[in-house]
Amino acid sequence: MAVTKIWDISRSFDAPIKYVENEEKTLNPKWSEKEQMLEDVIEYAAKEGKTENKFFVSTINCNKSFAREEFLITKKRFAKEGGIVAFHGYQSFEEGEVTPAEAHAIGMELANELWGDRFQVVVATHLNTKCLHNHFVINSVSFKDGKRYHDCRDTYALMRTTSDRICVEHGLSIINKPKGKGVNQYLYKMEQANMPTRYNVARQALDEAIALSLNKEEFAYEMRKRGYICKLNDNHKYWTITPPGWKQGIRTKNLGPEYTKERIMERVCGNDLSVRTERIRQTYRMPNNYNLKRRIDKIMGRSGIEKLYLRYCYELGYLPKYMQKATMLHQVLKEDLLKCERYSEEAKLLSKYHISTDGDILSFTSEGEKKIETMSERREELRKIVKRKIPEGAREKCKDEIKVLTSSIKEIRKELRLCEDISMRSEILEKNLMKVDKEQEKEVRNR
Repeated sequence: MAVTKIWDISRSFDAPIKYVENEEKTLNPKWSEKEQMLEDVIEYAAKEGKTENKFFVSTINCNKSFAREEFLITKKRFAKEGGIVAFHGYQSFEEGEVTPAEAHAIGMELANELWGDRFQVVVATHLNTKCLHNHFVINSVSFKDGKRYHDCRDTYALMRTTSDRICVEHGLSIINKPKGKGVNQYLYKMEQANMPTRYNVARQALDEAIALSLNKEEFAYEMRKRGYICKLNDNHKYWTITPPGWKQGIRTKNLGPEYTKERIMERVCGNDLSVRTERIRQTYRMPNNYNLKRRIDKIMGRSGIEKLYLRYCYELGYLPKYMQKATMLHQVLKEDLLKCERYSEEAKLLSKYHISTDGDILSFTSEGEKKIETMSERREELRKIVKRKIPEGAREKCKDEIKVLTSSIKEIRKELRLCEDISMRSEILEKNLMKVDKEQEKEVRNR
C-alpha cells in the first residue's frame, strides 16, 4: 500500500525544508539562496543514516555525485534560474510490505515512467522509519526542451495512479478509493487520537442526556442544560443539535447509527425509572466550601496578557494543577486541547520576561531582532576568519563560538515566533474565557 505526495521547493527556505536544521553542515556562503535550497533538498533526500551509506540512492539523467551542479547547468542553459527550484515528492509503503531493494526498484520504475524522458531526478530510499519510503527530487526545468514541470491535480493524479499500478504489478496492496462522501482527515485523526472534536463531544452530551431521560421533553431539557440548541420536531426527517459556541448545527444521524431520531427515542424509552433519582441527585449536589488557597487565586493576582495565558492554561488543565479530563472542560475550550503545549510555552515566555501588555511584546520583539542582527554579523565575521590560514586551535575556537551563536539565534527566533502567535491569539483567548465565565455565572444563578 503506497502513499504518494509531491510539493514544490521555491522561494521560502524555512517552510518546505524545515527538517534541515544544522546550518553549519549545510550552508555555503558562496552559494545563492536558490543554489542552497537545491543543495539542501538533495542532501536531505540522499542523507547518510537514512539511506544506508547512500547505497539506495540513484539518479536519472544526471550524475549522483554532481546532481546539484547538473540541475543548475540545465537552468542556466535555458535562462530559467528563478522561481521554483525543484519538486520534492515521496512514496511511502506499508510497514513490512517491501524490502529496501524492492522499494528502491519500485521508486526507480515510477520516476522513469513519470519524469525519465524529460527531467533530471534523484531517487533515494529512506530506511530510518518503520515504513520504508522513497524521496524524489525533480529538476523544475526539463533538460530536453527547457519547459518547466507543471504540478497540478492532473499530474498528481497521474503519479498516484501510476504508483498504484506498479504496486499491483509487484503484488503489493493499494488504497482503494472509498465510496460516498470522504471523511475530514483532521477530524478523523483527532478522533483516532481520542482528542475532543465537536462531534465526539456531541456524542458524549447525547449519551449523558439519553441516560438521564424518560421522554423527549426531558431529553431536550438535558441537552439545553449542556448548552445545546435542539431542533427535535417529529415532522422533520432528521433531528439537529447545535453545540454551544457554534452557528452550524449537526444532524444527529451523522454521528452514527446510535444517534438517529428513532434510535434516540428507543434508548430514551428503554430507560428505567431510577434515572430520575440520578438526575435529582446531580441537580442538588452540594458544592464544597473549602476555603483553601488555590492556584487560580495566584493566577488572578497577575495582570495583562500574562494573566490571560496562565488562566487559559489553567482552564485547559495544563499548568498543570492536575491531569485534566476532556469531559471536565467547557465546550468552548475542548478543541483547544491540541494546542495546549503551544499555549503553555507562550505562558512560560510571558512569565519569564514579565510581559503584560502589547507594548511589552513590541519592545521584546524589537530587542530580539536587534540581538539576531548583532549575532548574525558576528557569526559572518567568524566564518570569514575560519576560511583564512590560522592555527588549528584558533579555528576550532571560532567554530565553537559559531555553534553557540547559531544556537542562540535559533532560540531567539523561536521566542519571536511565540510572541507573534501571542499577538494573534490573545484576543481569541479572551473571548473564549468570557464565554466560560458567563456560563459559570449562569450555573451559579440557577442553583
